[in-house]
Amino acid sequence: MSLAGRLEEVELAELLHFLALNNRTGKISLTRHDGHGLIVVREGRIVYAASSSVRETFGNILVCRGLVPEETVGVALERQHTAGDDRKLGHILVEMGSLTEAQLQDVIKHQTGLVVQELCRWRSGYFRFEVAPVASKGEIGVDAEELVVADGVPTDQILLEAMTRLDEEEPATEPSARSIADAIFSPALRAETTVGLLRRAGAVVVRGLLLVVRGDEIQGAGQFGLEGSDNPDEGVRSLRLPLGEPSVIADAVKRRETWRGPVAETPANDQLVTLLGGLRPSEAVVVPMLIREGVGLVLYGDNGTALGPIGPVEDLEWALLEAGLSMERDLLEERMRAFEQARGFRP
Repeated sequence: MSLAGRLEEVELAELLHFLALNNRTGKISLTRHDGHGLIVVREGRIVYAASSSVRETFGNILVCRGLVPEETVGVALERQHTAGDDRKLGHILVEMGSLTEAQLQDVIKHQTGLVVQELCRWRSGYFRFEVAPVASKGEIGVDAEELVVADGVPTDQILLEAMTRLDEEEPATEPSARSIADAIFSPALRAETTVGLLRRAGAVVVRGLLLVVRGDEIQGAGQFGLEGSDNPDEGVRSLRLPLGEPSVIADAVKRRETWRGPVAETPANDQLVTLLGGLRPSEAVVVPMLIREGVGLVLYGDNGTALGPIGPVEDLEWALLEAGLSMERDLLEERMRAFEQARGFRP
């Protein structure tokens, strides 16, 4: 199998996630006008990563991290040169007692993560994935065997760290969040997603709304427990709340975390209360579904006119988290299948 394309069409993070989900083994070559990179995966786990823009010798990495003095690295390099048995520098330092095996593995994994993070920043260029055997022991045929992670690193762990770092460095963007939200509410997925989430919410609150984030506004998608209308579903689907105006929904989306408290009087909140029947609840909870680049869904719930407080909402938070991860996975697999078919590949 050979899979090739442009990074403008399929981001490296998406490709790596796809390979991890399908336990693929092989090598990803990356090129652009000012550099190149290589990532080796074995059964979906990353065992090696290198980039022309992140090129440090293993000895220099150890010195820069303060793990081994430069003089000690020099002694180990001399032993490596005179031994003539292709022993790796790290193993020699472990034998010398200058480095523990745990420190050795930690620094290799850390460096692998840094390289993958750097390559995930590429927004243009070309990639090629080719199935190739990757030995579970011994050398795998790369330039810097010192930096091979013998057991591999979980790809999702590296991607989580990379995406977290990227989120901290640059503002989130909307297209992917919007495309995931669109996929969630496609006809094939609407019923399964909405019914499942509303059922979970019904065990915590008396009434609730399921809302989808589309661009700069919130749109209604589903409900339970609403009264006072002949067709509450139609009323919910016609709901539009601008995210630019203060509301309990906008606050949860902006903060990307659960909001809980009284519903204050604002135009957007008043619109929401009108849909709910006109009586302002004493307490409400809003739980967002977090996806990689934003918020895809929002679940609003309250106890209506009941005086009792809302109980624990951890179950709702888990439900939205699970749904978000599931939708991202399904959307990614769908995109990769379409990409493979467009390139003439059939598994």
